Formats: sequence, C-alpha cells, structure tokens
Amino acid sequence: MTFQQCIVIAAGFLGLCSIGLLTHGGALTIPVADRETLSGVRAMVHAELEQRESVLPAGWPRDDGRWKDHLHALDDELASGHIDRAVRIWHDAYGAALETRGWESMIAVGDAFIKIGRATGTPRGARANAREAYVSALIRARRDRSVDGALRTAEAFQGIDDRAIVEQCLHIAAQLASGDGGAQQKVDEARRRWAVTQAVAEF
Repeated sequence: MTFQQCIVIAAGFLGLCSIGLLTHGGALTIPVADRETLSGVRAMVHAELEQRESVLPAGWPRDDGRWKDHLHALDDELASGHIDRAVRIWHDAYGAALETRGWESMIAVGDAFIKIGRATGTPRGARANAREAYVSALIRARRDRSVDGALRTAEAFQGIDDRAIVEQCLHIAAQLASGDGGAQQKVDEARRRWAVTQAVAEF
C-alpha cells in the first residue's frame, strides 16, 4: 500500500467520524468586539473552528489510555517498516482519542500521523490528517479553558507551517489567560517566540 493510498483511507475515516458526530452541539465563540475585527484568513480559521466545534464529541470523563497503547503499537510497526499496519493502528488510536475529553490525546495522534509521513519520506502529505487532529485539540483546550493546551496546539500547528491558525491559537490562549498573571506571561513568551520565528522565516 502506498502512502497516498494510506492518506485516502485515513481521510475517509475522519470524514465518517465527523458525519457520525453531528448530534454534539456547542460553539466556539469569541467576544463580539473581536468578531467584528476578523477578516481574511483569520475569519476563515474562526469559521472553521466554529463548524468543527459543533461536531466534535465531548468524550468520556475518564481517559482509559487506549490511545496510548495504540500509539505504542504504531511506533513498533513503523520501526519494522510496516506502514500499512501503522496506518490501520492510527485509525484505532484516533477513534480512541475521540472518546476522551483531553486535548493531549488529539495532539499525540496528530504527531503520530506526521511520523507516518516522515517514515515514507513524504511528511507534507501527512499534514491534512495531522491538522484535523490538531484542530480538535485546540477546540478541546478551549473547552477545558487550558492555556497550556492552546499554546501546545500552537506549537503543533507551527510544526506543519499553518501560520494562520497559530495566530488563532495564541489569540485563544490570551483570552483564556485573562486575569491570570502567570498564564498571561506564558502567552507573552509564546508570542515573542512566534514573532522571532516569523522574522527569521521572512528574512
């Protein structure tokens, strides 16, 4: 099985998951004043997050850790050069991660698909599925009001060079950090690191 075929299978799996989860409600809202200033790519990212918020399941309160077991098995298959088996296991890991409420599991499965892409020498081909998982992680971090989750998700998006949504992650992190000096400092430091990264990229 080629990596391109693996991508098609994985993308189809994600689509089926989304269709089956339409009963879950919710909205990723931002203050009206901020919403009115959104335009261009930023507005598109916000619209995407709002749409995904409405279909992402709440998950079970207790995390049984099955997604971790699947990812360990995935690593073993990659080490053995069994890409097709790794992709099948990734499906199981993604499904198990969806059943949790945490953002950590979604970051982990996104990172795992990047590993699959690297193992085939085509990391850019893995971005779509990784991005799907990272978007879910961002939504869950916001639901949990986790500044650390929003910042960790920003790092994940930076890793796949999705600059527009990195900015949105930092914006959400700043909202969540409001009134907490320590959290605001974390966001400020993340913004400074991102600014340096941007400056280097443009140089």
